[in-house]
Amino acid sequence: MNIIKYGGSKVRPNEDNYDDDFIHSLIDLTKKYSKQEFMIIIGGGALARKKQKEEPNADADRRDWLGIEATWENAEYVIKKFQEAKVEVYPDVIKDPTKRVEGHRIYFAGGWKPGNSTDLVTMTLAKTYAAERVIKISDFEIVKDFSPLKVKDLSKADRDNILSEAKDLPLATWQKMVELVGTEWIPGLNTPLDPLAAKLGLENKGITLYICKEKELDKVLFGNLETFRGTIVQN
Repeated sequence: MNIIKYGGSKVRPNEDNYDDDFIHSLIDLTKKYSKQEFMIIIGGGALARKKQKEEPNADADRRDWLGIEATWENAEYVIKKFQEAKVEVYPDVIKDPTKRVEGHRIYFAGGWKPGNSTDLVTMTLAKTYAAERVIKISDFEIVKDFSPLKVKDLSKADRDNILSEAKDLPLATWQKMVELVGTEWIPGLNTPLDPLAAKLGLENKGITLYICKEKELDKVLFGNLETFRGTIVQN
């Protein structure tokens, strides 16, 4: 089982439209690797921001639920497109990653509950399905040896300066990832991995996580990591 997490901006880059070209590329990917199983997690993207703007007085819990609902809506749209393309797919969005569903090759999941991100959903699904390989598609090439926790009170310019001087981290242990991001969810803090997801990875050491840009995905699925550019987290 390949557990792959995409940010919602890939599916819904703006408030009004889905990126059907990207969704068709997902369809092509699952066809190319027709012998492999996929659990694909979709984030909220622009739809989440739109829903939250429509309820400006919502409290933190309600804002989280609006984001979760956006992930479900995005995933439902992608499932519909897979069905239109006659690709076999589980017809419902996985909303509880602790419950195992079987009998299909391709599944889509969204958010779960307030107080975390879809990173935790991704890692929880890996635990539920005993998956050894998790892939997080990121908008940066590689994780830096840099803790956002230690600079969160600095100005953006100072943070960017420290980040630019930090070394690449092509390989990391789960302990190292926890040291970088902590184990406590801090809303609004930009980390390479949700702290709660990192904690779960530390507790389930059979999981290998690949954090990379989308162009590196083929290398992971094909098993050709000689020129892989990204970060591999494992023990």
